[in-house]
Amino acid sequence: MSQLGMNTAMWSVYHSREDVDRLISDPDAFLRQFDLEEDERRAIMEQDIRALLRAGAHPFLMYKMALRVWGTQFSMEKLQRYLCQLEGEHLRDIIT
Repeated sequence: MSQLGMNTAMWSVYHSREDVDRLISDPDAFLRQFDLEEDERRAIMEQDIRALLRAGAHPFLMYKMALRVWGTQFSMEKLQRYLCQLEGEHLRDIIT
């Protein structure tokens, strides 16, 4: 498990529109630059929020990455889509 790799990849997507485009257009090539296990890579590629949370990804970065990939403008629909993936999950203590 490589929480640092996941969080770094998500930060990169959040921070750079170019990286959002790279993730969307060629996710394998984009994600190769990060130290990720196969299940982590797949979770980022598929925007599997539940799998990312279970793998230890930081919730702030998961949310910010999802907004960037799903479109930068906030909407209740996007928030609901995000929260539905977390239904039944429990957040752990978060250290920043």
